[in-house]
Amino acid sequence: MQRRSVRSTSLKAVGYEAATQTLETEYRHGGLVRYAGVPAAIHAALLQLPNKLLFVEQVLERGYEREQVRG
Repeated sequence: MQRRSVRSTSLKAVGYEAATQTLETEYRHGGLVRYAGVPAAIHAALLQLPNKLLFVEQVLERGYEREQVRG
C-alpha cells in the first residue's frame, strides 16, 4: 500500500486501499498501524483535518479494528 506524506507533528504518512477499506498510519517514531473496515469518507476526513492525531485517537482507535504492524 502506498502511503502519502501528511502534515502532522506525530504522523509521517497515511495510506488507504479502497478495495479492502484498509487505512494505515505511519508515525514519525517508526510505528505503523493498520485499521480495517474504514470507509473512504473517513480517510478523506483524516487528510483534511489539522489535528490528525486527535482524529486517529478519537475516531479510528475507538471505531475500527486495529493491528500494530510495526512498533
